[in-house]
Amino acid sequence: MSNSTDLQQRYGRTARPSWFWPTVAAIGVTIGVAFAAWVGFQKDPVSARVYSYDIASDNLVTVNLDVVRPDPLDVRCTVYAQALDHSIVGEKTVDVASSSQEVERIEIDIQTERRAVTGTLRTCAQVR
Repeated sequence: MSNSTDLQQRYGRTARPSWFWPTVAAIGVTIGVAFAAWVGFQKDPVSARVYSYDIASDNLVTVNLDVVRPDPLDVRCTVYAQALDHSIVGEKTVDVASSSQEVERIEIDIQTERRAVTGTLRTCAQVR
């Protein structure tokens, strides 16, 4: 009552050596570990964070940044001010000259088109 056909006889079989899949897995793991190590040991030349901000008036926001750089590099930072509805109401980019200090606090005044509720850091990167 068994009329089933052997699928290997019907369609054939591609023969792979028994070591094929373990080798593919080992190569994949090696590449993944190498990539993770490369990313983990990359030195970030510049980082920054907002220390504080002050809504000085309806048309002025002052943002204080802590710029962290282990090497004396020239840095360009961009900050912006947001209104209550999350729209950007002012933005400013400043160049920070190289310094021997690893952490430097800078103050940036942003002129706004209307009252802002927050000051935010967009980017801070090495000037190339």
